[in-house]
Amino acid sequence: MKFEDHKKEFLLFLELERGYSNRTIEFYNSDLNQYSSFISKNKIQYYKINKDLIFDFHASLNSSIGPRSFSRMLSALRTFYKFLHAQGAIDDVVLNEIKSYPFPKYKKSIPTFLSIKQIYTVLDKINNDKKLSEIIKLRDQSIIMLFFTSGLRLEELKSIQLKDVDFSKKRIRVVGKGNKVRLTNFDSDTKDLLIKYLTIFKKYPLIKTNFNNNLFVDEKNKNLSRNNIQYLVMKHLKTLTLNSYGPHALRHSFATHLLNEGVGIETIKSLLGHESIKSTQIYTHVTLTKLQETMKKSHPRGEK
Repeated sequence: MKFEDHKKEFLLFLELERGYSNRTIEFYNSDLNQYSSFISKNKIQYYKINKDLIFDFHASLNSSIGPRSFSRMLSALRTFYKFLHAQGAIDDVVLNEIKSYPFPKYKKSIPTFLSIKQIYTVLDKINNDKKLSEIIKLRDQSIIMLFFTSGLRLEELKSIQLKDVDFSKKRIRVVGKGNKVRLTNFDSDTKDLLIKYLTIFKKYPLIKTNFNNNLFVDEKNKNLSRNNIQYLVMKHLKTLTLNSYGPHALRHSFATHLLNEGVGIETIKSLLGHESIKSTQIYTHVTLTKLQETMKKSHPRGEK
């Protein structure tokens, strides 16, 4: 079977068996396309790959991508070759060659996180922005607070429908990566903002006819895209001085505050929807001294 045929089967496997999102599958497809160009150009048989050839592939990309991006690409290749092995397309030797190729080392940055004081500074600035209508102010404030108090991913927040929100229990049913369902909570301030926002849109109290409507929309009741949400969060956070300004900074803030309130790493893993504890452990990479200094400056309880 040709490489392209195996690739198509693999992408279908990710979609139908693993339940990966379209965006994740696009990343896999892009990475495999670059790999396909390399093996085609160099007349390499993909089912006879070894560490030397992977090194050559890595070297061919060094000028265009960094170690973090190649790590993601190598992870995609490993998953692809595991699939090929399960299909009987390659033997154990080839699989071990790609599994044993080392990930490049790079310095993992400590995630940006915001204090509660900084969040309310952003909310106040939105409230005082004369260019925004009342409903857009409430919507944008709700989005920022929901990211901050629930730890949602961008794709998860974008996909929330009204039927997923339980206002009485301040809880949301979330469909995360791999179509895995989990419950996440939000606080009373976020609840108040959401209700005010939805009341203006005449979507609260909830009725059966709007259960399937998306939670966040524009003034014409059109669903917000990933780019819409990314843009508005970055626009508002850029009123602060931070290392990063996207929704992920708010997700990091959620996790960091929980860690420093004494919440266990396994619980945080569950709330974030991480598959592996390794993804969550980045929050424990800060030394205790650094953690205490940071919290004293940025968290209200740290000053007590």
